[in-house]
Amino acid sequence: MVGSRKYLVAVSGIIFVVLVTASCARQDEISEAPPAQQTSLPRQDSEPAELVEAGQGTADLRARAEQGDADAQVTLGGWYFSGQGVPKNADEAVRWWRQAAEQGHLPAQTGLGGRYFNGRGVEQDETEAFRWYRMAAEQGDPESVAWLHLTAEQGSTEAQVSLAAMYVTGFAEVVKQIATRDTAESMRWYRMAATQGDREALGWLHQTAERGHTDAQVALAGMYAIGLGVPMNDGEAVRWFLRAAEQGDANARDSLRLSADRGYEVAVGWILRAAEAGNLDAQVNLADMYATGRGVAQDDGEAVRWFRRAAEQGHSPSLTALAGRYFNGQGVPPDVTEGVRWYRMAAEQGNPEVLEFLRMTAYGPGGGNTDAQVALGEMHFSGRGVLWDPTEAVRWYRMAATQGYIPAQIALADRYFSGRGIAQDVAEAARWYRMAAQEGDVEALRWLRRTADGDGPGHTEAQVNLAGMYATGWGGVVQDVAEAARWYRRAAEQGYVPAQLKMGEMSAAGYGIPQNGVEAMAWYRRAAERGHANAQYNLGVAYETGRGVTQDAAEAVRWFRPSAEQGSASAQFALGDMYARGAGVAQDTVIAYMWLSLAASQEAPLAKQRRTATGVFDRVTEWFMRRVSRRPTYELTSATTVRDEVADRMTSAQITEAQRLARAWEALHPREP
Repeated sequence: MVGSRKYLVAVSGIIFVVLVTASCARQDEISEAPPAQQTSLPRQDSEPAELVEAGQGTADLRARAEQGDADAQVTLGGWYFSGQGVPKNADEAVRWWRQAAEQGHLPAQTGLGGRYFNGRGVEQDETEAFRWYRMAAEQGDPESVAWLHLTAEQGSTEAQVSLAAMYVTGFAEVVKQIATRDTAESMRWYRMAATQGDREALGWLHQTAERGHTDAQVALAGMYAIGLGVPMNDGEAVRWFLRAAEQGDANARDSLRLSADRGYEVAVGWILRAAEAGNLDAQVNLADMYATGRGVAQDDGEAVRWFRRAAEQGHSPSLTALAGRYFNGQGVPPDVTEGVRWYRMAAEQGNPEVLEFLRMTAYGPGGGNTDAQVALGEMHFSGRGVLWDPTEAVRWYRMAATQGYIPAQIALADRYFSGRGIAQDVAEAARWYRMAAQEGDVEALRWLRRTADGDGPGHTEAQVNLAGMYATGWGGVVQDVAEAARWYRRAAEQGYVPAQLKMGEMSAAGYGIPQNGVEAMAWYRRAAERGHANAQYNLGVAYETGRGVTQDAAEAVRWFRPSAEQGSASAQFALGDMYARGAGVAQDTVIAYMWLSLAASQEAPLAKQRRTATGVFDRVTEWFMRRVSRRPTYELTSATTVRDEVADRMTSAQITEAQRLARAWEALHPREP
């Protein structure tokens, strides 16, 4: 408690000096004041200057000065100081000012005080300076009174001795008289008298403080804290600081906060009450106190509680402090998601350090932190804390979404579905909803079902995605191929091409529905006529093999060609093989080589497709299957093998031409990266 008292005393002393300093701000009218209170001496030399020009001013002025005219003495002294009309002579100047000052001339007294204090034109002499300022103050000059008090508070022994002597001889009455004249600043003057022990002035301060005047309350608190004019009393000091602080006085609040840091019980109680009432400064200070153990027992949980209260009011340092505690698990269980949320709020206020931290976290190891990626995406969509940039926002969302982060998948899906900030794309929306649903998000699954059952935008995409989930058993649904077929059929019947292709494949294989080659061809044809490359290829295979339709090699070529032109490696292989054999088209080894070369450049996916379809995994089996199987060549071997077989029947010139045609085709049809 001793340490607390010393600290409160120090703080109160500082506040008291600040108050006194503020009250003395009008001293700029004191002539010849010290540097801290520098003012200008009112000019009194315009008329004498005119007399000098007339050739008679100096003699007339001197005559009046010798007759005891104080104004003339001051003017003449000023001329001697400046050398105006007379030789410059500081001693003579002081002699005339002293004569005027001893007659009670206030400008002469303050002028002498200022010159002796600063040593301008005379030898510096603070004792002499205070003597003249005291004479002016005893005449009731407000500026001199204020200057003496301020200088005494700043530690000047001369000023303190002068004031002590003055108050012993009744100077308080002079100060109170000033107060009665200067009603606008009576508090200032009564406080000065009260600090010197004047009971009447002290009583006036008490009455004013009791009526709720915060300046009087703070003044009394400061006096009790440092024992100035009253016995030192910590309880009374805090009581008056509390009264003023509760009315919103900033000086009182600062004093209480600083004393609370030292464990002053009453002050801590005030901060707690103010914090509970929603005062931001109190909440921030209380959080810091609990975090550091200053004035209260250290408590990370309480620190988090008050940082949160301040953060909810948008206090940026509290936002970052709270975020850091969630990252580090200090006072709360570790929660990076929650930490990023608070960091994002701070970054949205324009905090560059926090924004950079979020970016570093988003680019972190293992694909980066998904919470930070989503936060940056939201910021770029809203333009808060960063430039508005939907493209950048989508980029951040995708980084998180492709890692299986459901909030990012849902956010992307919502924006694509509604067209908020990006071009509307219901198919893309359904795709992300499906991914979220497959990760187990219940709301995404509900969206898919609700949208699939409706007839609004995105319903066919939702039907196809829901069908895919039932086909695989992903996303919180039990695998049910019949249910998958039901949803594919609903989308297909509404003209959704990918669903038509899927229905053709399921009908051909008898997957989820009875096998039916005719129905399969019908679905393939509907999709193929809409330009779907895979459907065109499947229809071509059907016509070449006679599966579900009458075998027709020319019709097969008719469907292989548009699929091949769209870049389908399977169709390119099939079309090249048809040209090589002259099936359905005139035999042409150059054109065959071109299409087979294009297919061979995509051999990896072809090989996987071929092995999945036929089970051919080695060259021996491949050789045998090509001789006994009724399957087309392009389902049994590689495009490279067939191309090389065709090359054996070609000249070098023909091969060169075929290669040129392949390069030309590729130049006109660049592949997507």
